[in-house]
Amino acid sequence: MRISDLIAQYIEEEIQRSSGSVHLSRSELADRFSCVPSQINYVLSTRFSPEHGYCVDSRRGGGGYIRITRVKMTR
Repeated sequence: MRISDLIAQYIEEEIQRSSGSVHLSRSELADRFSCVPSQINYVLSTRFSPEHGYCVDSRRGGGGYIRITRVKMTR
């Protein structure tokens, strides 16, 4: 399994555990998976986009965060 798959799986599990929305730290995720923060950005942009049913809000920097919320899609 690739590192991006592991990161996406972890984030998805955290979203499920927290009932649809989660606050994460980019640097803590990078430390957890021994990768660079840009790898986290890649996973967010490719797996957790509005097209996939997620809203991602983030702030970079020392006190930065990532908030990922699952949104209900209507057709």
